[in-house]
Amino acid sequence: MPGTAKKRTFSPTRSSRPRRGLTLVEILITVAILGILAAAIIPQFGATAPDQVRGAAQIVASDIDYARSLAISNNSTYLVTFDKSRNGYVLTHSGTNTSLDDLPDNPFRKPSDDSKSLIVLLSDFPHVGSGAKIAAIVTDEPSPQEVTSIELGALGQTTRTQPTLIWLSSRAGAEDIYLPIEVNPVTGLTTIGEITTVAPNISSALPST
Repeated sequence: MPGTAKKRTFSPTRSSRPRRGLTLVEILITVAILGILAAAIIPQFGATAPDQVRGAAQIVASDIDYARSLAISNNSTYLVTFDKSRNGYVLTHSGTNTSLDDLPDNPFRKPSDDSKSLIVLLSDFPHVGSGAKIAAIVTDEPSPQEVTSIELGALGQTTRTQPTLIWLSSRAGAEDIYLPIEVNPVTGLTTIGEITTVAPNISSALPST
């Protein structure tokens, strides 16, 4: 009818440009990097021994969480092997699917390192590794046993039935301080404990996996 305004309908426009999301591996790497960078909040100068050991704990816990995430996303197993003499550890794929042996690209991997391993040395983080040390890796049970590695399975669990404790240490004045990181055997999740002056109890010095 003349003089009658027509209603105009609007429909949302869609961009013809495809939107690319992050892949799961990219998300995992981002989470790992953020966890490691959390330790960088420690001041460059004047960091105390408790600050250093807590920063080192954040790095270790983040890398274990990263290994757990890889195990779940790839339905396989990944191994974190500790080397106290070098004050560090190595992450590798330990499952049967050899196509997963090459780890995802990681900005913290040195050009000289093999693509099948991620080597982490606390000395690479000077504001942390100069004071924090890996003191012991033991099972959490009445008679703790020293171990050398933690393996994460496809459900996020560890391949041992008891919790694993990673003890870090530092020197605060005239005494040593210790900080435990507990790895839950069912979930594989890490929990950073409280600083103590009591050294970890180790029933056997013989390493096992």
